[in-house]
Amino acid sequence: MVGIISKKEYTGLLFGEGGKDKNFLIKLVDLDKFKKFYAKRWEINISNGSGGSPEDVLMKCKNEILGKSYDLVICFIDLDVLKHDFPKIWKKEKNKLEEKYSDVKIIWHIDKLEDEMIKVLGEDKRRGKARLNNEAKKNIKKFINSGIWKKILKVIKDCEKYLDGKNK
Repeated sequence: MVGIISKKEYTGLLFGEGGKDKNFLIKLVDLDKFKKFYAKRWEINISNGSGGSPEDVLMKCKNEILGKSYDLVICFIDLDVLKHDFPKIWKKEKNKLEEKYSDVKIIWHIDKLEDEMIKVLGEDKRRGKARLNNEAKKNIKKFINSGIWKKILKVIKDCEKYLDGKNK
């Protein structure tokens, strides 16, 4: 018996700063609620850079999509480096990056992904980065309806609405 293979209508790339971000994103988009309800029309790919400044991460993201065709590219970036490098004008620099890389939707973390995780999992900031990431992956369902979840879904739904209108 041959199974039915359904082709997704749209393609997207979620690009995290580093490997831990990628692993977290994989777990998040693998949730049934995400796959079956919110992104059922999307083929989502996930990749990552290896840290660096926000512009470094965006350049790595752009290199990742060279020669590929995605309907949506979302790049996740920590604000802490930008705030450190440009303490008084970080908002201006953030706007410059958003304008320069306008074909990539940027989701800015509060300061860094770990801060988003702490907000969902609790306020124990003594946890190490590795332990926090492991805890987040084990408790990934807690991230449903969290701030990061809502940011991702808003970008996907806005793009889907735009693409649906464009394809009519």
